[in-house]
Amino acid sequence: MQTKQHSIWWPRLATFLLWVAAGASLAFWILKWPGMGTKLPAVGVASIGGPAPTDTQAVARLLGMGAAAPALPTPGAASRYALMGVVAGSSGAGVALISVDGKAARPFEVGAAVDAQLVLQSVASRQAVLAWRVEGPAAVTLELPPMKRLPSPVGVDAIPPVKSSPFEGNRFKPSLTDS
Repeated sequence: MQTKQHSIWWPRLATFLLWVAAGASLAFWILKWPGMGTKLPAVGVASIGGPAPTDTQAVARLLGMGAAAPALPTPGAASRYALMGVVAGSSGAGVALISVDGKAARPFEVGAAVDAQLVLQSVASRQAVLAWRVEGPAAVTLELPPMKRLPSPVGVDAIPPVKSSPFEGNRFKPSLTDS
């Protein structure tokens, strides 16, 4: 007696699709879990062409506060910051290595807040400019100390010039002919 065998592919396909749905659901909930998943790097507003940064002075005037000028840095404010290094790019972009209040130096990109009051406005080959706002006037200009020239070694003039050939001036110069 012969019986009709059912196709075994339909249950296998249904089981596979069920496992795919369960895996997708698990991946979704893992990515939704706080602190899990990939974090996108922070991108500055100006680099993505979004809205301009908010001018807090203009908002304060709009809400009825009198126009308050930003407090000028104290004479000792420049001594709080020490410029340790600069990587200057084109048009004032780059990174400065700045030590604040004698702490370990940290790298700051142009536009980043150096402390609660000042931001790094621009960098040049041997200087960094701090300001209240990136677009505002400069508040503090930091410069790298001048480079120290190393003393020349003793007897530099006594070093003979480099020969063009190792056999130049050698009386035992090898020859191609055997004598």
